[in-house]
Amino acid sequence: MKRNMPRGAVIAVLDRGDLSDDLESWSAKRGVGLDLRTFTSALELTGDGGPRSLDGLAITVAAAGPFLPEVLRWADSQLSDRMPTLLFGSGKEIEDDVATRQILGREQITWLPSGAARDDLDRWLILALEVKELRAFRRQHDQIAHSLRRARMQLFHGHDLDMEPPEGPPCGPPLPTTLEEVEPLKEARARFERAHIQAVIREQESLKEASVALGISYTSLWRRLR
Repeated sequence: MKRNMPRGAVIAVLDRGDLSDDLESWSAKRGVGLDLRTFTSALELTGDGGPRSLDGLAITVAAAGPFLPEVLRWADSQLSDRMPTLLFGSGKEIEDDVATRQILGREQITWLPSGAARDDLDRWLILALEVKELRAFRRQHDQIAHSLRRARMQLFHGHDLDMEPPEGPPCGPPLPTTLEEVEPLKEARARFERAHIQAVIREQESLKEASVALGISYTSLWRRLR
């Protein structure tokens, strides 16, 4: 079955070779509209004319040179969200060793050695597109949830509704609209807990990280998932 791909992403490319052409070729083959912003120097990327909103960042070690730490700090401080970042090795042992040390602790960065397989590039691009789509869904969910909370307060106080029904499919568990639909607090709490755990797991890269984010032990998380 053909997989539906999220469409469109703004990706900055710091490179002096053919990386942009490879990304463009992948985009055309998949039918996904990538908005590629190509830069040939770290100063050009991080300067006043550089981007301030991105869905992905692809860097070659050779193009970043000794300014790689500054580029990574710029990405952490100037861009609104942590974003999927791809770092291509140069094929030179000393340069690559220095570069890989710079990405320790940065889980959003994927390292690919020089001459990596095309499938590795494909997987990273799919990840960048899926992160973009998930963040869009999350913003939509937050907006709809805010509107629903406001509408419920208006109904509770007997005021007329001043909101338009949200467009698109329902997001999140349905809210009770009649007294007959109100469930016991214990069941509602359990349902919320399951939904919250599932949401955190989707955001984290592993169950271990999810347990830390939830503030419970790894064993407790497993018990709740059973």
